[in-house]
Amino acid sequence: MSVARKFSVEDLWSLRTLGQVAVSPDGRRVAFEMHYAEREEDTLRSALYLLRLDEQGQAEGEPRQLTRSVKSESFPTWAPDSRRLLFLSDREGEQNQLWLIDTDGGEARKLTTMLHGVNEATWSPDGRWIAFAASAELEDEDDLLVGLKSLSESERKKRDEERRYRLRVVNDPDYRSDGRGYYDTQAHLFAMPAPGENGSVDPAQIRRLTRGRYEHAQPVWTPDSQEIGVLSNRREDRFMGIWVRDLWAIDPVSGEERCLTEGKLAIESFSWSPDGQMAMVVADQDERIARSLARLYLVTRRGNVGDRTLLLTPDLDLATSAWVGGHFGMPGPYKPQWSHDGQAIYFIASERGQAHVYRLEVVWRTLKKLTSEGITYYLHLLPGERGLLVAQEQAQHPCEFYRLPLEGEGEPKRLTRLYDDLMRDLTWPRVEKFSYEGAEGEEIDGWLVYPIGAKEGVRYPLLVQIHGGPHWGYGDGRSPYDAYLAARGYAIFYCNPHGSTGHGEAFLRGVLGDWGGKDFEDIMRGVDACIERGVADPERLVVTGYSYGGYMTMYIIGHTERFKAAVPRAGISNLASFVGTSDIGPWMTYESKGFPWDEERAAYYYERSPLNAAARVTTPTRFIHPENDLRCPSEQSEQFYMALKLMGQVPVDLVRVPGAWHGGTPKPSQSMSMREHMLAWFEQYIQIHPEEYEG
Repeated sequence: MSVARKFSVEDLWSLRTLGQVAVSPDGRRVAFEMHYAEREEDTLRSALYLLRLDEQGQAEGEPRQLTRSVKSESFPTWAPDSRRLLFLSDREGEQNQLWLIDTDGGEARKLTTMLHGVNEATWSPDGRWIAFAASAELEDEDDLLVGLKSLSESERKKRDEERRYRLRVVNDPDYRSDGRGYYDTQAHLFAMPAPGENGSVDPAQIRRLTRGRYEHAQPVWTPDSQEIGVLSNRREDRFMGIWVRDLWAIDPVSGEERCLTEGKLAIESFSWSPDGQMAMVVADQDERIARSLARLYLVTRRGNVGDRTLLLTPDLDLATSAWVGGHFGMPGPYKPQWSHDGQAIYFIASERGQAHVYRLEVVWRTLKKLTSEGITYYLHLLPGERGLLVAQEQAQHPCEFYRLPLEGEGEPKRLTRLYDDLMRDLTWPRVEKFSYEGAEGEEIDGWLVYPIGAKEGVRYPLLVQIHGGPHWGYGDGRSPYDAYLAARGYAIFYCNPHGSTGHGEAFLRGVLGDWGGKDFEDIMRGVDACIERGVADPERLVVTGYSYGGYMTMYIIGHTERFKAAVPRAGISNLASFVGTSDIGPWMTYESKGFPWDEERAAYYYERSPLNAAARVTTPTRFIHPENDLRCPSEQSEQFYMALKLMGQVPVDLVRVPGAWHGGTPKPSQSMSMREHMLAWFEQYIQIHPEEYEG
């Protein structure tokens, strides 16, 4: 029997994570993405896998890989025949196009040649139509856009050159987005006849259904195949609403468009009722109204707009989606699931580091919790209501597929063994979840990861990690990177301070106008708790965080001298300049309860900006920041770095990451290197003593 080894960099490179999931209409086939890194090519890839289920929803063997191109496949979507599968792939160019494969065997066929690629697709229940979202510029000719007309190589080169260097007039706040850049295209809705068994699609038959400077996402056909539901925000003041999105219904034949909601909700997802007369939406309120939890709303398809929307979960003080971090991907898309008679809804709610499945009786509004542990990301009601297929991460095991019986039918049945080898072959650290008293006497959830080989009575270097958001949360589960840190000799602490999800709306709103207040106190009390447990060495504390976690790291070093080293990553140092330079600048004014130029808020913006405490910093600091970050622009780290460098009172440097944006890197090696730069900085200022560990 082999002995489990410690996590290494090579093990991090070999990790695979789950992505989009699609269950066939007959419930017998599950297609899903697996994402991975190709180390030799230093690139990210994804492939589609197929899991077969029997009539009872039990697995028939292990999943098999369905696609094997040299690039990536994503967003699986089933045909009504439960055999053919639509998916996106960039296997023949830089743009994702729509492809079709027979899951019983055969080669994939390319269906589209859209100028800017395809974003997502949906097949009508009657099998006659495919609707999809694809990007388009305002000036694009329709024939060129759909591939009916093509450009020669010289014409394409000239067009690209003109687009690259032309002057762009900006007249609203929404002109760029992290990971997308400074954009000229918007996602629009298209429809085309579905191909026959061996047919293709004539570009001349592709119909463009929407126009204008509006985004469209999540197209879903109504059960009667008469309309396409899609999310879009067309309010005149939409640029100040940040994430507000309405539900629209669009007729693919006449082009008639109807807005079903009132422009007051930021809709995350939706699903049509079995009879198609209603939709269940997951949404929180417009940021201008109040920062709120995502809740369930019932929206009727007909009637007056003002009377169509009804809040169904006013008394459930939990976000009705998986607002919690996981470590092996975030399988989706998440959509509430209707019972077949339309009388009940199955949905997910986040609670203190977990995400549970609930059942809601629509008429009586009674709730029942169906899971007791784990983080559920995806759920799908199987035909005949023989159970829910869920993708769930457990505290002691990575994300897998399970068949969750409905009320009173027994325990969940695991269907896959995607990560059994990983769990068997590698040494995982002990993780202790605990609660402690935070600011204002509130109970805070914290996690303490013990170093591999930790001895009783010995204190170890403590690495404090702070999550982004701030409206997000750490969750129960196994983190491969924490296992790697534990193998390097670190104890790790993280918590969900005020502002995090999973504790209710008042807790979520606890940092509005108070960044660096209760959240700072919560984190520091958690560090104290780790020291009181006899695990953390108070003389060997280091701190890091990303995004909002980077902000808190910057704030911490200006307000305490406890840490021997700090690495803020992609953080915020100047709240006022953030308003004007971030792609979500208006959001910061809601978080701060006013504008930087408001007399009553000016002091807050100054006092809570880490940059203005630079003269008090005594902690050696390394800033790490993606160069193409539009969410937390790199100037945020540059300002703080320059202040500390010019003051000359503390060791400081800045690591810039070329080509990387807030949400990712073009090369996986960059992500790995960022982590190694962090650890190299820490280990200049703290010592790890091998004799303190067993083995």
